[in-house]
Amino acid sequence: MNALDKIKEHYSNSVKKPAKSTKSTKSTKSVKEFTGDITNAEDCYYYALNVLKDRFELGEEAISKYADYSYDYALNILKGRFELGEEAISKNADYSYSYVRDVLKGRFEAGEEAISKNADYSYDYAFNILNGRFELGEEAISKDAYYSCLYARDVLKLNP
Repeated sequence: MNALDKIKEHYSNSVKKPAKSTKSTKSTKSVKEFTGDITNAEDCYYYALNVLKDRFELGEEAISKYADYSYDYALNILKGRFELGEEAISKNADYSYSYVRDVLKGRFEAGEEAISKNADYSYDYAFNILNGRFELGEEAISKDAYYSCLYARDVLKLNP
């Protein structure tokens, strides 16, 4: 059984047929069949977003390989953590910080290495997420005068 057959079987079993009624002849909208490439993250993400408007487990492996689709899937579809995609997310500072801020709303140790390379994200992570020092990001912060001042004032609580 190939991937497309698995998808058809999965969704044909979950679509309920409306009971026959003499009151109306209007058709009931059903789940549109997935016609995309199960290995294509974009196809899988947009199928989940626009057609299912829900989780698409068969496409999660493809989605998990890309930071952008993993983040968007967590935020817009799951409305919570997407553990399978965290490895891809953790390699990208932008998506690691966005995932922390918008999805987890707390610490994301796997993404701290990527976040620590960027002064802006390191400061924001320390101030808004950790509410304290982010030692791993202090080197990047120290190379930026603006964020060094903010970090000293807001995180370290040093007065000039």
